[in-house]
Amino acid sequence: MISHLIPESQDLQQLNEMKASNLFKKAQSLFENLKQQLPKVAFDNKTVSSFGSLTFLDKFKKFIDFKDIISETVTFDRGSNTLYSDFEIIDYMIDCNLVGNHRFFHYNDVASDPGYNRIKDNNLFPDESTCRKFLDKVADENIEQLKKVNAQLLENKSQFDSSRQVWLSIDDSVSELYGKQENGAFGYNPKRKGAPSYKLKVSFIQETDELVNISLHSGKVHSSGFFTEFFEQTIQNIPDNVEARGLLVDRGFFSEETCEFLEQNEIKYFMKAKMYSSLKKHALSIPEDKWNSVSSKHCVAEKTSKLDSWESERRFIFIRKEISDKDESQLALPGMEKSYEYQAIVTNTDRNKYSPEEGWHKYNQRATVENKIKEIKNGFAVDQNSQQNFLKNYADVLIKAIAYNLFNWFKRALLPDKYAEASIKTIRRIFLNIPANIVKKGGRKYTIRLPAINRLKKIIKGIKKQLYEFAFKKCYSRL
Repeated sequence: MISHLIPESQDLQQLNEMKASNLFKKAQSLFENLKQQLPKVAFDNKTVSSFGSLTFLDKFKKFIDFKDIISETVTFDRGSNTLYSDFEIIDYMIDCNLVGNHRFFHYNDVASDPGYNRIKDNNLFPDESTCRKFLDKVADENIEQLKKVNAQLLENKSQFDSSRQVWLSIDDSVSELYGKQENGAFGYNPKRKGAPSYKLKVSFIQETDELVNISLHSGKVHSSGFFTEFFEQTIQNIPDNVEARGLLVDRGFFSEETCEFLEQNEIKYFMKAKMYSSLKKHALSIPEDKWNSVSSKHCVAEKTSKLDSWESERRFIFIRKEISDKDESQLALPGMEKSYEYQAIVTNTDRNKYSPEEGWHKYNQRATVENKIKEIKNGFAVDQNSQQNFLKNYADVLIKAIAYNLFNWFKRALLPDKYAEASIKTIRRIFLNIPANIVKKGGRKYTIRLPAINRLKKIIKGIKKQLYEFAFKKCYSRL
């Protein structure tokens, strides 16, 4: 019968009229047919998972002694009668962030996944409220401990790599706030002017995208604020067999003080300059025959210059770009038919090693750090600082940073080379968040039943091969 489908507002007379009509009979027949066609639903599958391939990342964590790295470093003041260890909560939070469940509210979706229970060989996971209460206990020393975990992760990775020289990139980014978070301030916010924010400072290894250092600050902190402390910690975090060859720095850090600090520490650098009026004059004073064309619209030149407020001269690489429409705001000499816009890079490198063109191209490699900032924001939500307490937000940022470096190591060590630069969103789509049945048949070993996708089959075949080689390298390194 379909009487229950009739709106309550229909009176008895209308209902009786409808029953007496052919329309009612047709509707009843349609309802019965639909009832026959709808599939039966049973909620009894205890093996299905929304992210079956997470198994391999979980095994990778065991290969790199991830539990030891955290357990031997991190100690929250939580008492002795806690149900979950510090490692269990942090590891669970990392897993949630790896599969894309960044918000605390979404953590329970992972815990309720039947396959995830089998992957972790556990039926009990912390509720999202437990994770938030865990972070309530964070203290200054815990922030330093989590930073040490991140540094130790990079150190362990380096043991599988040969000695290398690298360039570092340092940058900062705004973390927008929606609410009244502690230390939130009305600083520079390009998207929501006048809205409170935090400031994130980051440093990456250019060649391998490793996140060497990350720190959280009040939104009022300028780009150059705490630069010395941040740089020194960055250098401390670099693995022993990795040498920092140089530094690429954005214009927000531009100052003679920054230059002097890097020079005193014997660090080569390319730093984007702010086009102050005195620097504009130096650009315009370069003779035309000193400009070398490097593209259809770009020319480069160099000049040793001293800004009005500076005490010393330094080498500047100038980049001149021809613009099609004249703009009074752009630089142009009187009587010139063409208009140009100018950029400048200050550097302490030798011209014999880096010509103006080579210096320009070298600095342009810094553009990759912009993509990495997008990765840690869009892929790992380091800018989603939803908690009121500042240290609580800071700890959450660091846990997400550890998840990023863990994923970066896994991706570069085990996945096919063509995915070395792939984003976490791409890896989730093609590999990590693939539905599967995880079936155990006695003992602790289980079978992952994945969809018949050839690309996925090739990826997992390659992972197994790489894991064998990885295990051999691990054993060899301990001899």
